[in-house]
Amino acid sequence: MTPKSSTSEFPNADYYDRLRHSVAHIMADAVLQKYPDAKLGIGPTIENGFYYDFQLDNPFTPDDLIEIEKSMQKTIDLDLAFESRAVARNEALGILRDQPFKKEIVNDLDKDEEITFYKHGKFDDLCEGPHLESTGQVPSFKLLSTAGAYWRGNEQRPMLQRIYGTAWESSERLTAYLQNLEEAQ
Repeated sequence: MTPKSSTSEFPNADYYDRLRHSVAHIMADAVLQKYPDAKLGIGPTIENGFYYDFQLDNPFTPDDLIEIEKSMQKTIDLDLAFESRAVARNEALGILRDQPFKKEIVNDLDKDEEITFYKHGKFDDLCEGPHLESTGQVPSFKLLSTAGAYWRGNEQRPMLQRIYGTAWESSERLTAYLQNLEEAQ
């Protein structure tokens, strides 16, 4: 979407991890705004991008991805702070009362493991981090595709919908990456 200028000439792996994980959260927020009953899976970074898994009744369409990108850009433009906090297990389960996949993750954690959430605006998600300081620090991103993915990679578990995306430190780097993807196809 609308890129902003880079804050660093030579980003490192930590920067890309924070950037892409932040954008995954912004995307999950946008999906929940459009589909409030969606169930969240996980949203990690991967090489050159990120994904997030969702359980929905209807499949995502290309038009949905365009709408989600527009909503994401609005959140970026608001420059909302990413706020981290540790919570007790019971509080975490209460926050996640309508998110069965996230509750399963909490229940699988060691009893002594710290449980953390990251919040921007009204969106609050179980997460270890790291993130950028605010949504406004996202320079450029693009949602790329959708796919099916079994919860926790187990074909006996529910099939979720995965949205893949990428994020870069500048519009030039994003454009170059997208051109390389196109040429590879």
